Amino acid sequence: MRKLNRILLIRTDRIGDVVLTLPAATLLKRHLPNAQIDFLTRKYTAPLVEMYQDVDDVRYYEPEGTHKGFRGHLVLASELRQYYYDAAFLFHPTVELAWVLFQAGIPIRVATGFRWYSALFFNYKWYEHRKTGQRHELEYNLNLLQRFIPVDYQQVEFRFRIPDELEYWWVRYRQEHELPERYAIVHPGSGGSAPNLTENQYIQLIDLILKDTGLPVLLTGTSQELPKLHALQAAFPDAPVFIPGTDFTLPQLTVIIARAALFASTSTGPLHIANAFGVPVMGFYCPAAPCSPTRWGPYGQQQWTLVPPVEPCRWCKPEKCPHGNCLAHIPDDAIQKLVMNRWAAIQK
Repeated sequence: MRKLNRILLIRTDRIGDVVLTLPAATLLKRHLPNAQIDFLTRKYTAPLVEMYQDVDDVRYYEPEGTHKGFRGHLVLASELRQYYYDAAFLFHPTVELAWVLFQAGIPIRVATGFRWYSALFFNYKWYEHRKTGQRHELEYNLNLLQRFIPVDYQQVEFRFRIPDELEYWWVRYRQEHELPERYAIVHPGSGGSAPNLTENQYIQLIDLILKDTGLPVLLTGTSQELPKLHALQAAFPDAPVFIPGTDFTLPQLTVIIARAALFASTSTGPLHIANAFGVPVMGFYCPAAPCSPTRWGPYGQQQWTLVPPVEPCRWCKPEKCPHGNCLAHIPDDAIQKLVMNRWAAIQK
């Protein structure tokens, strides 16, 4: 088999997906310490990848800009060709990117064997259906490496590094805005790909965190989610519930999350960022197999998640949920027990 000196890892969807792919770089570096490991991703997730210690260089995929359409993907193929990659691992395949790798002349092209175009563009195929949700997304990602290096799930490691200037920024920002040094984060936003807790459930969650842990609470989200953040804050006029801001860059949000004492949200990218930094988490998930904690939970902390006691759907489509909103069916006492037990475990 060809020696792997230059390797390209490709993940071009959302933040959580990228976070759960990055341990593949660590595993490759462990077994191929002299290899160049590059990562192709979208521009909005690139700053997070640039903070990862085992990625040597980050390449941008801009399907709405430079790489738009057929001509744009030709440009991308030309760009990749100049780096003489020995292998490319495509973790979330699209026919466009599969064609690009073939067109770029990358000798080893690895991806699932279950796409209609797999036989055309991939010469190393892994046959495993992710939609069944039988294992974690991170493990599905690592399995693509099986033919090239040993894969041991017990050796999974996230190796992010926060630059000193980001640490200094957060200390200054926190002091200037009179934010607490030790805090919990509740992230009530959702990208729309998974169901969300109701406002009343978030109020209950925040109240429990305040009372059971004694930690002040930071509410994080985007500027579009600011009305929701204000509504939750207004429910606690005399309690330490803060909105630190909504216009943070991804690295700034990352350092805020990484320094939290506790993090709670539904199935979101920030939850995976928190987990990657070893922050104790609590997550709330749909029971459908493709979306469940088994596949998308915080890796290594799946025991600190809740799913509603409803019949799982085959596919999760929040806008067409037969339960209205399945997460709304999580019992209040289950949330109370989760917070109490999670904090007790942290204190041990």
